[in-house]
Amino acid sequence: MKKVWGLMAAICILLSVSGQAYGQSLKDLLNSSTVKDAVTSVTGGKKLTVENLLGTWTYTNPAVQLEGDNALKNVAGSVAAGELEKKLKTYCAKVGIVEGMFNYVFNSDSTFTNALKKKTLKGTFSVNPDEKTVELKYALGGKLKVTTLTAHVVISGDELSLLFNADKLLDFLTKLSSISDNSTLKLVNKLASEYDGMMLGFELKK
Repeated sequence: MKKVWGLMAAICILLSVSGQAYGQSLKDLLNSSTVKDAVTSVTGGKKLTVENLLGTWTYTNPAVQLEGDNALKNVAGSVAAGELEKKLKTYCAKVGIVEGMFNYVFNSDSTFTNALKKKTLKGTFSVNPDEKTVELKYALGGKLKVTTLTAHVVISGDELSLLFNADKLLDFLTKLSSISDNSTLKLVNKLASEYDGMMLGFELKK
């Protein structure tokens, strides 16, 4: 499956920017020579069925999908792996999205678990083969109660991409994570607001 750069590729770019002394703008960074091919497609892959989704899927990389004219004008393409991959992995780790530690397990009884940091989140799921989406209903309890997220799905071999509405996913992760850096959160939210149709998510492997 063609590699889709990532859930939190966009997030991690912003986080790295926040630590730089010089004031390079988001658009300058996205249009710089270190960025290329970021606009990708979520089409293709296996037909989405419950059977194809079952099993344990472990995080390998973040994923990002940019849609709409604004995104196409301002983003050159996929983030060059070499220079930015280390920063991406480092900053994604701050919200508990770590290779080998963050995963989804989909069960035949339509329940799922989602390992995040030291938490094991639980819920139920349903698939829409025509729309190539899966609806995840998290039973979180407490103030969050039930939270529903809908992901666009691509399955190819032993690889799975889940892409969510950026605003909803960022809000969900912010509530669950321990990050309290207001400047970081402002940068993340600024990115989502600047690009209509932005989708963020995860690349996972069986």
